[in-house]
Amino acid sequence: MIRALGRIALCAVLCCAGGCGYTMSASLDGGPERTLRLTTIENRLFPNRPGYEYDLTRRLKDEIATDRRLKLSEGQADVVLEVALTRFVEPNLVEDLKTGRPAEVLLSARATVVARGKTVPGGEVRRTVNVSTSYAPALGEPREVGMTRLWRDMAREILDVAADTEWAAR
Repeated sequence: MIRALGRIALCAVLCCAGGCGYTMSASLDGGPERTLRLTTIENRLFPNRPGYEYDLTRRLKDEIATDRRLKLSEGQADVVLEVALTRFVEPNLVEDLKTGRPAEVLLSARATVVARGKTVPGGEVRRTVNVSTSYAPALGEPREVGMTRLWRDMAREILDVAADTEWAAR
């Protein structure tokens, strides 16, 4: 009986909150949605790490689909985004003293980002984006989980260069 009343109260609160006029948006600057054309991501990593540019491209497209500031375009666009992966390192942070195997591994990547277009302050912005995360093999966390986090964080930082005009103006 108490559970049923709790559910009814929760439904009533949610119904009332839905009509308050609030909307959820990722747009931080209050500006209109901008169109974005993503050029081919360059892989300038040494030593060579083939395929990382494809992982980042996929993640950028996924993030653009959920970011209400930007809309992906193949033709004319407000912002043209050029990205080059320039650094990737994967050192061990902690080793298991008994086995000598990695207990925690750092993943760090750097990309050079150029955003050009009519909505970009000064017409062009160049930024270096650095992102780091880690994963813990000793706790059973696979490398893929860490790589997914790394590309997600990198994609979000890159999109900030393209979308946030106040940040880009600095």
